[in-house]
Amino acid sequence: QVAAARRLMSDNLGAVREVYELARRAKHVELRERLHDDITWHPAREGAWKPCENVDDVVRTLLWRADANRLRPGEMLVVGDRVFVQLRGKRLERLGAKGIIPRLFQVIVVRNGKLASIRDYARREDAHAAAGLKK
Repeated sequence: QVAAARRLMSDNLGAVREVYELARRAKHVELRERLHDDITWHPAREGAWKPCENVDDVVRTLLWRADANRLRPGEMLVVGDRVFVQLRGKRLERLGAKGIIPRLFQVIVVRNGKLASIRDYARREDAHAAAGLKK
């Protein structure tokens, strides 16, 4: 059981890394295959941008962010089916990041090896709570 749990955690981490790598390389067909059709993506603050409600919206947003913002994962932690990600990139404050050094966080839900939902957070504490990490 422990080995299976470790493999699942490793698979979830790999799935998130692969999605960001495919977005960076603008490989939209392969990217689409790693996302569930009903995937959603919500911004760090309400009204910052229209939430993505399907795979087409998410693919467009990932490609745009990878290009315009050079968005890529930094620190990553796996908590069951969720992956906590601290993002790196340019102009993160435009995407809802906060602080003197703007930081943006995500909690990504992975289901059956594919990304099922993405939510941005401006504060590490909020992302940790959403991922199920304790202080």
